Amino acid sequence: MSNSSDIEVPEFTQADVIRITRVSAKTLQNWTDPSREILRLSQGSVGKGRRRLYSALDIMAVTMIAHLSALGVSPNLVSQLFYKPEAKVGDWLTTAAENLDKEYICRIVFDADGLFASLIASPEDNERFAYGDDWARDRMAFIQVSLTRIASFVAHGIDDIRFDETPDDQKSEKEKAIRTLRDELLKDKKRAKLP
Repeated sequence: MSNSSDIEVPEFTQADVIRITRVSAKTLQNWTDPSREILRLSQGSVGKGRRRLYSALDIMAVTMIAHLSALGVSPNLVSQLFYKPEAKVGDWLTTAAENLDKEYICRIVFDADGLFASLIASPEDNERFAYGDDWARDRMAFIQVSLTRIASFVAHGIDDIRFDETPDDQKSEKEKAIRTLRDELLKDKKRAKLP
């Protein structure tokens, strides 16, 4: 993913989101229900008979919510990280998507007031969090999520969709060879029952 304007353009269907994230259609519809206020889409509200479209940033949010939900964190709590006025996770995901060669980690801290997030983008940030902030010492339970891995995961899923949509006569031999090798690696991984 190259720039933030591309990341925020709603161009992917619900089927694309399900294919990339493996979230069920029912769960996705539940999360995008405006009355639930879990996921606010880049497209805004759609009228009856109109297709809902998702941006790459929306897909990254779905991925993060699904990941944290699997760890037992309520989707409603996770959505606070995106939509509270002081929340920055959406901006951090955008930065991670634009810089896939650098590691961005979101440390999510739990306490009685809810969830709080901080960005770790360097060893200095990690040191500051671990040793320098009273805020961090008072709240010890936390989860770390690699925003770079989420952005990379979504970018690869989008690449797969675009590759599949490209007619065979327009695919380069290099792209076909890479795809074949990747598919072989995935088969080996499944056979070995690796995660």
